[in-house]
Amino acid sequence: MPADLHEDFATATLTVMKGDLNYRRLVGDQDWPATTPFADVTSYFPGPVAALRTLKSDVITGLAPQAVQELEVTGPQWRTSGTHALVEVNS
Repeated sequence: MPADLHEDFATATLTVMKGDLNYRRLVGDQDWPATTPFADVTSYFPGPVAALRTLKSDVITGLAPQAVQELEVTGPQWRTSGTHALVEVNS
C-alpha cells in the first residue's frame, strides 16, 4: 500500500470497502478456509475497516462453522451465484 494511502486510512474512523473485487483485494485474494477470522486476515490494514459484498467468488473469511455447514449443503454455488451477501468489520 502506498505510504500516502496508508496514512489516509490510518486517520479514518472507519474505511468502508464495497464490492467483491475490493473484498478480494482486502483479504489478499487467497483461498482462505471460510472460518478464518476476518480480523486476522485484515490485521495489516492501518485502521478499522468494513467490507460490504455480494458473493461472486470463492474467496471468503469470517464465517461461523455452523454457517459454513448450512451453506455447503446447498451446493458450491452459494459462493459465486450472487445470491448471498455479507458485511464484515475489523474494528
